[in-house]
Amino acid sequence: MSTDSLEIGPVPVPPDLSSPDAADFLDVVELGNLVQRGVWGSDDFRRDGRQEHAVSQSNPYEERHILVARRGGRIVGRAIIDLPLTDNLSACYLDLAVHPEARSEGVGGALYAEAERYVGSRGRSTVMGWSEVSLTGAGRGPGAPGRGEDLIPANGAGSFPAADPGARMALSRRFDLAQVDRCSVLDLGGGSDAAANAFAAAEAAAGPDYEVLRWEGHCPDDRLDQYARLRQAMSTDAPLGDLDLDEEDWDAARVREAESRLERGGGHSLVAAVLHRPTGELAGHTVLERYEAAPAVANQEDTLVLRAHRGHRLGMLLKAANLLALRSAWPGVQRIYTWNAEENSFMLAVNVELGFVPAGWVAGWQKRLDPSLG
Repeated sequence: MSTDSLEIGPVPVPPDLSSPDAADFLDVVELGNLVQRGVWGSDDFRRDGRQEHAVSQSNPYEERHILVARRGGRIVGRAIIDLPLTDNLSACYLDLAVHPEARSEGVGGALYAEAERYVGSRGRSTVMGWSEVSLTGAGRGPGAPGRGEDLIPANGAGSFPAADPGARMALSRRFDLAQVDRCSVLDLGGGSDAAANAFAAAEAAAGPDYEVLRWEGHCPDDRLDQYARLRQAMSTDAPLGDLDLDEEDWDAARVREAESRLERGGGHSLVAAVLHRPTGELAGHTVLERYEAAPAVANQEDTLVLRAHRGHRLGMLLKAANLLALRSAWPGVQRIYTWNAEENSFMLAVNVELGFVPAGWVAGWQKRLDPSLG
């Protein structure tokens, strides 16, 4: 396809990063890093080739397709399309990025049009994507420009600046704002005892029926099936706003594949799970991850307490336990980021108590396609 000297086409995932055809793939990775740096003003979310290669290889649960826009042979934009293969078979996830020097030149629109044609041809009827804005970029931080109009999702929780380029792009392509997440950060340089104090209080509230288990990297074999059930519940128990998502299908094999993919990408994980002693079942879990591409940063990923066990301060128990474990396991980590739906008031309150502060917001966008496009 060519539009006013713009050429759009696929970039294959190379078999390995040393192969001769890996150059375009690595350029795609660096374009993503450039865009992230522009949003957040740092390399805290930097991804290296090893990390991106691991998540880009097809597996039994998800398939990735990469489109790039070139002008004069140079990659000026990219679209990453992820297709679930075992659940949510009507959905796809789209990540669009345009080089800052090529914005407002039709690059994003041309990439999106090609991506929409592709997903329609694969029988997908719902496209989901996310755009991010930092605290300052949202007009809510020190020294930020004047705050403009805000967009409100249907559930009324949170807001997102309408002037953000990602928001303008989504709205121009008839996407709906389905959810707003808050991105929060915890600075570990202050030497606070908040995690230790919170753990002690939560442990007392939970009582003797609950015990914290910990592991790094691989779930113990004897807990694998229970852990898979927690991962499956996490896919729908966390607030989803108006995002049209079904429960994911997790089993022991999928857990092991996810662990392997993390390791191949230079990633490491710390997991805290809570055991309900009377039944011998896991009642919840939380996960911290870090990557070698950004060694000073960890990300707080899943945190879940099963509904039958809520009301015992287990969410705080899990998070505080993992923060304490991080101090000895990953002493080089200086900051932890986490993301929560603005309607998830309970988990946001836990984070605030532990010392997290807002860093930005993430908008979840959704569009249902015209069936005739496929």
